[in-house]
Amino acid sequence: MIAIVAYVVALFLWLVLIRISNIPKGPLWVPEFHAPFLFIITLAVVVLLSIPYWMKEWDPSLRTFSMFSSALLIAMGVFTMTGQFDPNLPLVYVTAHILRPLALKLGLHM
Repeated sequence: MIAIVAYVVALFLWLVLIRISNIPKGPLWVPEFHAPFLFIITLAVVVLLSIPYWMKEWDPSLRTFSMFSSALLIAMGVFTMTGQFDPNLPLVYVTAHILRPLALKLGLHM
């Protein structure tokens, strides 16, 4: 359960980081700055997310969640940038095979 929650949190954080990295615009901002800026803010979030791991007196499940989230966030960044694997594949599978049929049965439009 911790790994599933960590995946959802890492996916949410990755989407937020992508959105934040697309915000800067202007005459001094060139598109080549997008990747380094995304790397820097991802690094900052990973450092903040891994703080509970280094606190030995904190709850072990929080420490495990922290490391899973950090590792998954790094994996999403690597896989998205290299294009070797789609890190959204589990979410796409759940949406296509669970959420959409459930929405159709309930009469919701998705």
